Amino acid sequence: MRSRQGFTLIELLVVIAIIAILIGLLLPAVQKVREAAARMQCDNNLKQIGLALHNYHGTYERMPPASQFPWEVASGNASPVFLDLTKPFGPNWACLILPYIEQNNLYTQFNVAGYPGIPIAQDLTVNSKGKLNGKGPPPVGTNQTWRGIRNQEVKTYKCPSDANNNQHWSNPDPISTPEQDWARGNYGVTAAFQDIDHMSNNNTVLTGGPTNNDGSIPGTPGGAPVLASPMFAGNYGATITQVTDGTSNTIMVAELRAGISPLDPRGVWALGFPSSSIINAGRDDTNPTPDNFLGTAGQGDEIALCMGKTVVSPFWTATLGPQQGMGCTGNGKEMTSGQSRSMHPGGVNVCMGDGSVRFIQSSIAQATWCLLISKDDGFPIPSDF
Repeated sequence: MRSRQGFTLIELLVVIAIIAILIGLLLPAVQKVREAAARMQCDNNLKQIGLALHNYHGTYERMPPASQFPWEVASGNASPVFLDLTKPFGPNWACLILPYIEQNNLYTQFNVAGYPGIPIAQDLTVNSKGKLNGKGPPPVGTNQTWRGIRNQEVKTYKCPSDANNNQHWSNPDPISTPEQDWARGNYGVTAAFQDIDHMSNNNTVLTGGPTNNDGSIPGTPGGAPVLASPMFAGNYGATITQVTDGTSNTIMVAELRAGISPLDPRGVWALGFPSSSIINAGRDDTNPTPDNFLGTAGQGDEIALCMGKTVVSPFWTATLGPQQGMGCTGNGKEMTSGQSRSMHPGGVNVCMGDGSVRFIQSSIAQATWCLLISKDDGFPIPSDF
């Protein structure tokens, strides 16, 4: 009688161990392939956005404004007038280029071009006491129908590597932004490296100069001050001829991350504020470079609702910056600066002014990053770019 052959227990355990090892080797490879595909899609998104911005420029002979804040306030001295970020804001660059990314129906349905809907007649000259001679009409009756666009998912604005962009933002402060349910995105135009209200209407700031208390940006030749000159800003978009550093040497659009918490406004594509759809950080050691892991109470993106001293539902935690790379600071209702961040290992994708897409390492020098997001600083780009 023939005996039945079979596996011994030891042989079975060896086979199981080999299969487990093979699976362990295979999973990282699968993840790398998925990330490569996601990064490729992200590159393609940036190329489409870059082309749309240039097509907008071809129509209007300048880039779209980063955001629209027609209302301004005096700074208290003879320096440039600053934006009033508490007044009814309008559609940002991402809304304005919708017709150029095959989203014209969305653009017209919500009357994006209807803002502000009332005359803006301000006297922006500053008198001897540093005050505005006139403040124009009060922002009453502005056309806000464009905000109906807020919850619309736009695939071109979403990087597939960031799963948090599927979670809409619910504003815990309904007074400043009453509408809830804002969709997310992952791209922001660059507005140099000063607070957004300082950069309005193509204002420039000599960072590290004798009238500025930021100190010199580390790494500049001889510690020289650097001119923060935005390609996009509040109520301003540059012409190509104004990008005197060269379009291939100036970052036009860069990645940003969507907020981890539903209360975190970062990555809200239709919201024209830093860290939502604008990137403008790097001038000091609190938020110097992309993907930094700083995050104590005084470090990271300067955004509304972060620390929670004036709102009911803060989202800041002690691990948000050091462990998750999403540090933030701010306790008011304004958002003034935000850094580029991504879910891609090692850096962020960017679109240069000439439309080309590059990958910027997170280890880039602070001075190099600042020079890349300023259009008219006059410095050559260092070799680490």
